[in-house]
Amino acid sequence: MKNDFNKKEKLIFRILIDSIIVGTFAGLFSVMYRFVISKMDYCRGLLLYRDFNFKSLFILILLAIIISFIIYKLLKWAPLSGGSGIPQIRGEILGKFNMDEVPTLLSKVLGGGLGNLMGFSLGREGPSIQMGGASAKYIGKMLKRPPDEVKYMITAGAAAGLAAAFNAPMAGCIFAIEELHKTYSRYVLLPALIASIVANYVSFVIMGAETSFSFFVTKSLPMKFMWIAILIGILTGLIGGIYNFFITKFQDLFKKIDSRVLKFTLLMGVTIAIGFIFIEGTGGGHNLLEKMAEGRFSVKYILIILIVKLFYTTFCYGSGVQGGIFLPVLVIGGSCGAIIFAILDKTFGFEDYYINFIILGMSGILASVVRSPILSIILVSEMTSTFEHLIALSVVVIVSYYVAEFLKVAPIYDTLFERQLDDKNLLSPKERELGNYSIFEYAITDDLNVIGKSLREINFPKHLIIISIERDGVDIVPTADDVILLGDKITILINSEDALEIDEFFKKE
Repeated sequence: MKNDFNKKEKLIFRILIDSIIVGTFAGLFSVMYRFVISKMDYCRGLLLYRDFNFKSLFILILLAIIISFIIYKLLKWAPLSGGSGIPQIRGEILGKFNMDEVPTLLSKVLGGGLGNLMGFSLGREGPSIQMGGASAKYIGKMLKRPPDEVKYMITAGAAAGLAAAFNAPMAGCIFAIEELHKTYSRYVLLPALIASIVANYVSFVIMGAETSFSFFVTKSLPMKFMWIAILIGILTGLIGGIYNFFITKFQDLFKKIDSRVLKFTLLMGVTIAIGFIFIEGTGGGHNLLEKMAEGRFSVKYILIILIVKLFYTTFCYGSGVQGGIFLPVLVIGGSCGAIIFAILDKTFGFEDYYINFIILGMSGILASVVRSPILSIILVSEMTSTFEHLIALSVVVIVSYYVAEFLKVAPIYDTLFERQLDDKNLLSPKERELGNYSIFEYAITDDLNVIGKSLREINFPKHLIIISIERDGVDIVPTADDVILLGDKITILINSEDALEIDEFFKKE
C-alpha cells in the first residue's frame, strides 16, 4: 500500500510539471495563431477586397491558385490536419488516429492562415485545440511518458488551446470533460485545469489581459422577461439543427467531386464572390460580432448576416480545409439574438438589454450545435466577462438543447468523428507509436445496466482489465465477484484499438 501511495504521489507531481509545460506550449501556439489570423484579417479587408476591378480580380484568382495548391499539399502531407481538429483529438485519445505532430502543427498554421487570408468563414478555436494536443503529444514522446499519460497530456493540451484561443480557462477544462472524454476523471480534470490556466496566463502576458469580446452585460434580464430566453432558445435550436445538417450535406457534395481542381475552383469561386459582394461574411467573424454589439442593425441586414454565415461557414467546413466552427457559430447565434431584439424592441422597449439578447443567442447556438450545455454557458460567460445572468443563459441553453434533440440532428463533433472513422486512410495502423494500451476512468451513472452486477456477470464488448474500483474515496482491488454500485469510479486497462467500443459501452444511454 505504501508503494502504491508513493507511485500516486509521484504521478500527481509529474502531472503538475507536465501540465505546466504543455500549457506553456499550447498557449504559445494559440497566441501565434491568433496573431497570424489577425494579420490575415487586416490584409484581406484592406488589400484584397477593397475595390472590384479586373486588376484586383486577377490578383485574387492568382492568389487563389497558389493558396489552393499549398493547402492541397499540406492536407496530403498531414491528412488529419483538415477541419477543426476536435474530432481528430478525440480519435487520438481513443486510439483510432495517430497524427504526425510536426506536419499537423505546420499545416494548421499555414493552411488556416492562408485560408483566412482568402476569407474562409472558419474560426481559430479548432486549430488552437488541435495544435495544443499535437504539441502535447510531441512533448510526451520527448519526455518518454507512458502511453496512457501521453493521452492525458494530449487532452490537457487541447483544453489549453481552447483556453488561450478565447481567454477562457474554465471552458477549456469543461471542454476536456464534456466534449473530449465525456466523463469525469481526476486524470482528465487536473492536467486540463493546470494547462488551461497556464495557457491563459501566456495569452494574457503576450496579448494583454482582456476578455475575448469587449461587450458584456450591464443589466441582468428581469425574471418577468425570461420568456425571451425561451424564444431565443427555440430559434437557436432550429438554426443549430439546420447548421449541422448543412455541414454534412456540403461534406457529401465535396466528396462527390472527384477532381481536386474542381473542388478548389468551387471553393475559391464562392469565396471570391462573397468577398466582393458581402465582405462582412468572410473570416471568422470576430469583428463583425463586435460591430453587431456596438450598433443596431436592421432586421434585413441581420438576416443577410445570418444566411450568409450559415451557408458560407458550412460550405467552407464541408470542403475539408483547415479551420474551426466556434467563432462563426457564435456570429450566427448573436444574429439570432439580434433578430429577436429587433422584432420585440419597438413593442416592449428592451433597449437596456440589447447585449443580453446577443449573448443569449451565442450560448444557445453553441448548445444546439455542439450539444455541450455546460461548456456553452461557461465559454460565453468567460468570453464576455458576464456571470450576472446565469439563469437566463441556462434557460436558453436548455431550450436550445432540447429543440436540437427534438430535431434528431446529432451533435456536430460526434457526427464528424463518426464520418472520419469511415475514412480508412485516416485510421491509425495497428502498431501504434504510443503503444497498444490505454488507461481510462469511468463514473458509474444510473443509466448503465452494469449496476448491481458482479464483474463476472457483465458482458463487456471487448477484453479489458479492471485495475481498481473507487468507492467512497477508497480504492478497492477488484475480484470477479465484486459488484458494481452506483457512484463507483472504475479504472480500466484496455487495448487502444478497443477504446471506442469500451467508451461507448460505459456512456450509453
